[in-house]
Amino acid sequence: MLFAILYGVWLLPHTVFVRNSCLVGGALLSFPIIAKYWRLLFQRAAAPIWLIVLLLVWVTIHLLFIGQDFDRQYLEYTTIWKKIAIGCVFALGLGLAIGQNTNPKTAKTSWAIIYWGLLLPSLIYFGKYILGIVALHYGLTLSPYLILNPDHMGSPFGISRARYVFFCLPAMAVGLGCIANDLKRKPLHWQSAIFYLLSVPLTLTLFELEGDRLGAVYAIALLGVFALVVARNIIDVRRPILTMLALALMVSASVWLVQKVTYQSPLWHQFWADAKMAVQVDKYDAWQTRVLPINELGIPASDSNYMRISWAIVGTRLLMQNPLGYGLLSLSFGGLGKQIWPNAQISWTHSAWLDFALSYGLPALIMIWLAIALTWQEAKALNPPWNTLGRWGLFIAAAVMLTKEVSTEVVLNSMIFMIVWVAALGLSTPNTKPKLPPTPKPTPGQQ
Repeated sequence: MLFAILYGVWLLPHTVFVRNSCLVGGALLSFPIIAKYWRLLFQRAAAPIWLIVLLLVWVTIHLLFIGQDFDRQYLEYTTIWKKIAIGCVFALGLGLAIGQNTNPKTAKTSWAIIYWGLLLPSLIYFGKYILGIVALHYGLTLSPYLILNPDHMGSPFGISRARYVFFCLPAMAVGLGCIANDLKRKPLHWQSAIFYLLSVPLTLTLFELEGDRLGAVYAIALLGVFALVVARNIIDVRRPILTMLALALMVSASVWLVQKVTYQSPLWHQFWADAKMAVQVDKYDAWQTRVLPINELGIPASDSNYMRISWAIVGTRLLMQNPLGYGLLSLSFGGLGKQIWPNAQISWTHSAWLDFALSYGLPALIMIWLAIALTWQEAKALNPPWNTLGRWGLFIAAAVMLTKEVSTEVVLNSMIFMIVWVAALGLSTPNTKPKLPPTPKPTPGQQ
């Protein structure tokens, strides 16, 4: 329940007390569990957890010997990384406790709480949306905590669209993964499948209301992967016509969704024209001044298209020049850039992974990517529905960080929490076959 509350409020502003209380409370509850099962940490499946421990050690070394802004980096170390470390303890205990549970009824209850927790960010969003409509109709004044503020940059209660994508997509991904698991059963559990499917319109509607085109693209990609998994499960050479019809329906639905997203946003129509300008970072300095150039269509380039591409190129160059990073989670791109271009108006690269690499260097990026890859692989051995947390939830969260400007405390904390949590779930799965009883030796008479 502490995890469900924590995940529900993780992206909400001015909820530090609730978040910290959940993290500390979860860590305190985890200590006895870890003390009981600590021997499970010394097996191959625990490699992702040790990689995260190594990452924490590297961040400490980076602070003491590598970073270029000690005062601000020390402040981040004693706030952001302290919370991440506490979250790792919470995640480890949570994973071990769930994994060691042998009571099916308790496991079922635990899963229900976990999944509702994953849904909470979307449910809170629509709760605010409905309250806003009611308040407008009846002329009521709502608390700022209950207002769905669209100004995420200028309002202290605003929430970035990128955070909604990161925190809301995993519920949809895990739900689709659960349906994919259920397809292997005979018969299919229709009640649970319908419940999980409700996450799809919930998530897509949220992205539509927020106007987040990349969120919609990720959702469509998820549906495409789900369609392939479904097709693989229903393919039957004895029923070629049914199989072909099912595949045709899935492909048609995917094409229709892609076209809808593409034509709905004018930014897609000028994407290639903007990209041709954006890649020429040495010829045009608009990425420094934020004064957008005119593209070949005769219109100003889109800020979203142009800056994403140009800053990705410039950020990658800076990373190659500074492979050990600058030291600040959200400000390293600007810090390194202004050493070369003092008047440049740059902040983030629009890629959380690139920002993370610019912060703590390529070694840190390799550690966390390797931890994600190993956790994703090990999650395959988990029993349903827990395997969906790693195979679907962790996968989509890591993918979102490729193109979203979410290199912030709450997002990184959530990502590392999920890595340790899913890896800890896998520690409870024996990796060796049970020993067979010894074969009795034959007596001389039997010989």
